[in-house]
Amino acid sequence: MNILVIGGTRFFGRRLVHKLLQHGHAVTIASRGNTADDFGDAVKRVRVDRADDAAMLAAFAEQSYDVVFDQVGFTPQHAKGAVAAFAGRVKRYIFTSTMAVYEGKEALTTEADFDPFTHTVDLDAKAYDYGEGKRQAEAYLFQHAPFPVVAARVAMVVSGDDDYTGRFAFHVQHVAEGTSIGVLAEEHPISYVTAWDVADLLYFLGVESDFVGPINAANDGFYSTQSLCRQIGSLVGKTPLFHVAENPDEDALFSPYAFPVTLKVKNDLARRIGFSFPDWTDRLPQMVAEVMGAPKRDH
Repeated sequence: MNILVIGGTRFFGRRLVHKLLQHGHAVTIASRGNTADDFGDAVKRVRVDRADDAAMLAAFAEQSYDVVFDQVGFTPQHAKGAVAAFAGRVKRYIFTSTMAVYEGKEALTTEADFDPFTHTVDLDAKAYDYGEGKRQAEAYLFQHAPFPVVAARVAMVVSGDDDYTGRFAFHVQHVAEGTSIGVLAEEHPISYVTAWDVADLLYFLGVESDFVGPINAANDGFYSTQSLCRQIGSLVGKTPLFHVAENPDEDALFSPYAFPVTLKVKNDLARRIGFSFPDWTDRLPQMVAEVMGAPKRDH
């Protein structure tokens, strides 16, 4: 297949590109060119700012693709530019969305808890928070794209030493050092997904499946910050310490996994279309070892 990945130079996007290459697909990477990658001459590269609609149109005017993976779409304006650039030029569009499109609830969250086909799009807003930006990007794509669209609603992504966000390493390092981690007075469990598994799902959705629509991307199991840190503690031989953050925005030790709402994402739809998620804690020893300094084993 001839495949374009918008973004894809780090984290699970990098894993996706390596998987595509390993299976013999022709891959083009579109990015601003600010992040180095390890793909060498195995990929073609297009340098473009995806927020610049005119640049997107010019960059892809003569191109067509079997699949486009959009890893860095955050607003309806991004979606609008993509629809203009790829209308009539792509057979399938896989958009990386987020579980933050959901408001959160104590019960399991399903794809039906957010409907992008009826959500209002405001292209004139000056700013969006992360969740609303993704909601409106999904809405624009599903309501206006002339090509088939999939929105993978990705849970909190965890990985080892290639997690550029530093979120997982934050917890490993502070547990290992015996530093107290800031949490909320009420703990809320959330869903996680490993960088390996989200890359595998994206590959499945783009290359092996004809599914269209929104789909949750989450491993089995739900963990609060404290329960996750206790699992990390069992691997590093430390009992984690916690304190209730009086002002999370000003607490440098406040956990980036401490959500104010419960987000337990149900992954049954993925199973029904042929993709199974394991319990992500099977990867936990490897991820902790990578953060603590062990070499990586694979992409």
